[in-house]
Amino acid sequence: MEPISGSAFTALLRQADVSQAGFARLSGVSPRQVNKWCRDRAAVPRWATMLALALQELSVETLTILYDEITTAVARSS
Repeated sequence: MEPISGSAFTALLRQADVSQAGFARLSGVSPRQVNKWCRDRAAVPRWATMLALALQELSVETLTILYDEITTAVARSS
């Protein structure tokens, strides 16, 4: 998979109704780094593209709930 352009990544975030700052909080990267991706100052990593695509179908809240459920289940099994 080829890296997408900054404008394409910006469009994905817009379609998912997620701000650059919101994506940064969700993904654990700095808002500055997300802004670099959006302005083509750095290549958009594949994982970031895939997360932005997932956000087209799942809300940030839904992803957070799924994450919490998974980490709780893993902690219980340890």
